[in-house]
Amino acid sequence: MNNSIGIALLLLFASAQSVSGVKRNSHNVLDIREQINELNKARLKVAKRNEIANMQEVTFDRTLESKVKKMTCDELTSPGTDYVVFGLLEILRAVIALESKTGGGDLMKSPLFHPLQTKVACANLATMCDGKTGMCLMGPKNSPVKESDIKRGSPGTGCSGGDGSSGLCMGGGSGGAVENQSDKKSGDGDVESKGSKDGEEAASSASTPMALLSLAFGFIMT
Repeated sequence: MNNSIGIALLLLFASAQSVSGVKRNSHNVLDIREQINELNKARLKVAKRNEIANMQEVTFDRTLESKVKKMTCDELTSPGTDYVVFGLLEILRAVIALESKTGGGDLMKSPLFHPLQTKVACANLATMCDGKTGMCLMGPKNSPVKESDIKRGSPGTGCSGGDGSSGLCMGGGSGGAVENQSDKKSGDGDVESKGSKDGEEAASSASTPMALLSLAFGFIMT
């Protein structure tokens, strides 16, 4: 498993913390695009592992980002009408499941890998809640995945609309989204070609736990 995927999932969350009180510049936007591209690579891997034909591509959504910034502590305890709420712990669980050879079932329980989700955002909270300074939202689904949400088959063959040639169903995002790396002309190749490097990068997998611990520690200290 490409350990950069797990690291990018953590960076997607931690990046919201590192720019507290600072307007995002073009560099931040490029970072977000790369992190979302890594998340989509992870979703493609989950689709392949579980034979999910309708796994959607996700985009970073500015509307969700605005919602996170305005949420109260009470609002963090339950999903909204078009999103679920999750934080660092959920991302860590997803990373652990990604690194596990037998974590397919656990992966499907994570909001990060609900096949019908199309948008995501992480941001600082207006007020610290139970020690949390930032959270993430993902939508439009606001409940755990059900078997009826899943179409079985080769990834990309069960798309109800849009292009599925990359293995992910594209074109399901909402307005206000940041364009993904994979939305560009070379995007389809990005997802597949980067995924094909798993074998080459397997030798570096031993460094994954330390890298994740470092990122988690950095998040706690922000």
